[in-house]
Amino acid sequence: MKKTLAALIVGAFAASAANAAVVYENEGTKIELNGSLRVIMEKGSVKKTNAAGVVTTKETNSALRNAGSRFGLNVKHNLDNDFYALGRLEFRFDDTDSRDEFGGIYAKRAYVGLGSKATGDITFGRQLTIADDLSQSNDYEYGIVPKGKYIPTSGTGVVRYDYKGVEGLQVSANYNFGQKHDEKGRDLATLTTPQPYIKGAYGVGVLYAQNDYDVRFAYGHTSYETGSNASHRKDGYLASLSYKFGDFKLLGDFGYAHEKKGNDKTDKFYVSPGFEYQVLAKSKVYGNYLYERVKTDEVKKQKTHGFLLGADYKLHKQVVVFLEGKYLRTKEYTGAHYTYNGKKDDKAIGVGMRVFW
Repeated sequence: MKKTLAALIVGAFAASAANAAVVYENEGTKIELNGSLRVIMEKGSVKKTNAAGVVTTKETNSALRNAGSRFGLNVKHNLDNDFYALGRLEFRFDDTDSRDEFGGIYAKRAYVGLGSKATGDITFGRQLTIADDLSQSNDYEYGIVPKGKYIPTSGTGVVRYDYKGVEGLQVSANYNFGQKHDEKGRDLATLTTPQPYIKGAYGVGVLYAQNDYDVRFAYGHTSYETGSNASHRKDGYLASLSYKFGDFKLLGDFGYAHEKKGNDKTDKFYVSPGFEYQVLAKSKVYGNYLYERVKTDEVKKQKTHGFLLGADYKLHKQVVVFLEGKYLRTKEYTGAHYTYNGKKDDKAIGVGMRVFW
């Protein structure tokens, strides 16, 4: 999965030790440096075809580029009575128009908080929400599970609480303050795919893993700014489960959302079954299928079918190479009788490498 460093998950500082270097430790204060260099060589294409089968647009690209390289600091100060203060600051390098996507640096994550083993952690700042963990499908670069379109998986102003006092159980809740810009400072309304301004959002989630089972569920509510008295809101549900027997794991990711904007209503859902097979101690193969349907009232409908396949190999406990590819086809239907209006094909394949520290 893309979030490889456990340090990105609130409260998981101890678990991140394998991928971190302690740069300072004294009198109950510990500072760790961690990160990764991630590069991929890829080829992809996006093609749109109208109802008559005529290609209207086609874009192809090939690149050797940055694929999420980052570095950051974890800070923890031990306080009295088992309490501690914590913080995370993480930088990334893809704020650029350069084709290789190595450029301007910006703060992707920045949060502080307080916690204890008995009562849990509460953190404030630019961080992930529990919805980011609501997928068990493996991927390094081309993940096709659209969970972020159902519940916000992060925010620039998030208050988050996590409780992990019971073995195998994590309970989490978050509140997202209003947001008009993404982590790079870009106006959400001016992005390539424009997004509405967030007025406020909240979410709750539960993760439970025991023996060979892993079950996860989250609910989120998001309100959007409209500039008028009209209401725009979305309620989303995410679920995920897996069962492992031997070296083989079966998994499934699911989502449903109901969105209302004025008098317009949109209902959407997805199902994504998948698998993971540990071929060797250092290598696995994985894949998942996606079916998603988006329906707006009785005048517009989209259906998406897709799949992802990949394989990786660990050259070292902190060095991994992988081969991964995806294929997505989205068909559009419009009008009272859902007349076929065209399709979009999105394909990509890449060979990548990650080096952690």
